[in-house]
Amino acid sequence: MKINKDDNKYIYVIVGRNIKRIRKQKNLTQVQLADLIQYNEGTIANIENNSYQTFSLEFVYILSKKLNVPITEFFKDIDE
Repeated sequence: MKINKDDNKYIYVIVGRNIKRIRKQKNLTQVQLADLIQYNEGTIANIENNSYQTFSLEFVYILSKKLNVPITEFFKDIDE
């Protein structure tokens, strides 16, 4: 799904890409990440693949705490 950077939903694309990037840096599978944060594996997959329309700031906060990563890391704009 291609979203224009001017679209308000672009933030979800950025966060999804960063979740995937950080998860891979931590050598975690989607299943392992889902288990760690007690979420459904499908939710993780959908967020990383931009198939999930919205998720909460609380979700990002939980990721930040469980992965020991500053929350700002999830909002970094990364090129394709």
